[in-house]
Amino acid sequence: MHHHFSNPIGKAQALAFVRNAACRRTVFEMPSPMHRDGLNREHQHGAPADGIDGRALTMNWQVHRYDRSGKPTMVGDQVIQEERIELVLNGSPLLAMLALPRDVEVLALGFLVSEGLWRDRNQLPSVRYEAATGQVHCDGAFEPEALEGIHRRWTFGTGCGGGGTARSLSHLEECRPIVSRLTVRPSQLASLSREFNRRTVLYRTTGGVHACAIADPDRLLLVAEDVGRHNAFDKVAGMALAGGMDLSEKIALSTGRLSAEIVAKAIAHGVPLLCSFSAPTAMGVKWSGRFGLTLVGFLRGNRMNVYTRYDRVSAGE
Repeated sequence: MHHHFSNPIGKAQALAFVRNAACRRTVFEMPSPMHRDGLNREHQHGAPADGIDGRALTMNWQVHRYDRSGKPTMVGDQVIQEERIELVLNGSPLLAMLALPRDVEVLALGFLVSEGLWRDRNQLPSVRYEAATGQVHCDGAFEPEALEGIHRRWTFGTGCGGGGTARSLSHLEECRPIVSRLTVRPSQLASLSREFNRRTVLYRTTGGVHACAIADPDRLLLVAEDVGRHNAFDKVAGMALAGGMDLSEKIALSTGRLSAEIVAKAIAHGVPLLCSFSAPTAMGVKWSGRFGLTLVGFLRGNRMNVYTRYDRVSAGE
């Protein structure tokens, strides 16, 4: 069983593709954990059944929870699911990653552009996910220089959940500085952060995923969650690609650290403003400054640190 996704498609059809889970999500089966009483509790206690083919994205696991007095109590805890996903380009395996079993095709799309493997935003590669193998098959005319020696250049950066960057950050040399007319008020970023928190259900309920969003100054447009912050960014960027969305006037929000790898992804997709609840790294700040990306860290209500291109965040109300 597999699903197929390719361009050209209309914008409405593309957005329906990234939003309609029931139509396209399939995953290869993994043995479900059994408890000492022999019962599979994966789909009990309201675990979200929102993954591929309706598969639960969490399982309920019995844990000893210790209170402040040091006394344990047996309770059920929601634990996030992850699956091994292999990316196959034109029939040749490229790499494997661990990911939340949701939005797998758009994860692949976002990753391909993030890593410079695909550049034509108007004609996207064919992408299909095969349940039996756990493979995402991507077919098209990929950048030959980017593909050459990609396994040799593989790096695991500071990512989590098996996500990351397949190339050294030298591919940023091929990117142009970001040009955008976007300006935003601190109060708008504060409002977006509150909406972001409300809409990232798995992030709030399990603490086991990262989340990313694409927004206008006044509202969130797209939201994605994954075990890895790199994957979460690639998913939401892939959703934007599938919908034909221009990111040159958009805002990206992340729950994760603003490392050089995340900054590189934002630059590759032409996002002018990237913000997070968390901190940036020194290299992330330096690359943001070099390419004209506005980097905002420690976004907590009306408080925030703006590290680069301060002009895009205006204090005027």
